[in-house]
Amino acid sequence: MKRNSLIILFPFFIALTYISFYGCQSKKKQQNSITVSIEPLKYFVDQLTSGNVPVNVMVPMGASPATYAPTTKQLVKLSSSKIYVGIGYLGFEQAWMNKMKDLNPDMSVLLLAKEIELISDEHHHDGHDHKGVDPHIWMSPKTVKSFLPALRDFLMKSFPEYRENIKVNYSSLIKQVSNLDEDFETMAQNLTYRKFIIYHPALSYLARDYGLEQLSIEIDGKEPSPRQLQELIEAANRHNIRLIFIQQEFDQRNAYTVKEATDAELVTINPLDYAWADNLSHLKFLLEKHLK
Repeated sequence: MKRNSLIILFPFFIALTYISFYGCQSKKKQQNSITVSIEPLKYFVDQLTSGNVPVNVMVPMGASPATYAPTTKQLVKLSSSKIYVGIGYLGFEQAWMNKMKDLNPDMSVLLLAKEIELISDEHHHDGHDHKGVDPHIWMSPKTVKSFLPALRDFLMKSFPEYRENIKVNYSSLIKQVSNLDEDFETMAQNLTYRKFIIYHPALSYLARDYGLEQLSIEIDGKEPSPRQLQELIEAANRHNIRLIFIQQEFDQRNAYTVKEATDAELVTINPLDYAWADNLSHLKFLLEKHLK
C-alpha cells in the first residue's frame, strides 16, 4: 500500500521539483491560463471567453474522474494557471485538491457543486442503495443553469480584460442551455416509460430534474454482487425497462448480462464529451427514442 502511494504521488514530487527549480521564470509566465477538471467544463469556459484564454483539462478523454491521477506535465501546467474550475466532488479532486493548491498557492478556485442543490442523501431503487454526493452536475441543463452565473462572475473577476466579451457570451450560452432545458421538459411530458438502467450513475441530476428514474448497475463504485445483479434484472423485467446506458471507461460485462436477460437495448454515451450541447441533445434523442 505504501509503495503504491509513492508511485501515485511520484508525478507530484517531480512537478514540485521542476516548479521549485524554474520558479522565478515560471512566475513571469503565470496568470495566463485556466485549469478545469473535465472536458465539459472546458466547453463552458471556452464559450464564455471565446477561446481567448488557454484551458488545461486534468482528466483526459477515456479516463475516469473517480480514479485519475494527474501526470507531471499536467501538474506543471496547473502550476502556471491563474484559476481552477472544478466540480468539487470528483474522486480525483478530493484526492488531489490540497496537493494542487500546494503547487500553486496563488491560484483561485471555483468549485461549481457549491452553487447547486446536491444529490447527497441515500437513495433506494429496487434494492439498490446509493450513498454519498453525486458529482455529475453538468449532465442536466437545469442544473447547469444554476451554476453558470457563478462561473461567469468568476471569469469576469479573474480576467477583467475580457469582461464585456464574457457578458455578451453569457447571454448566448444561457439561452442555449435554457433551450435545452425546455426541450427536456417537453420530452419528459411525452414519455411512456420513465425508468432506465445505466452502468455508472452519471444521470442522477438529469433524472431528478425531469422526473425520470435511474437504476445503476454499479453499486457505490463497485461491481454488483450476483444477487444485486439478479435483483436489477428482475426490476428491469418488472418495469419493462428498455434502455441501458454504458460508458466506455467502465467494464461493460455486467451491462451485457442484463441486456441478455431483458428486452433492453445497450446504448453507449460519453458524459465527459467536450461538445456538451451536442452531447445533451443526443442524450435527449436517445431517451425519447427508447422511452416513448
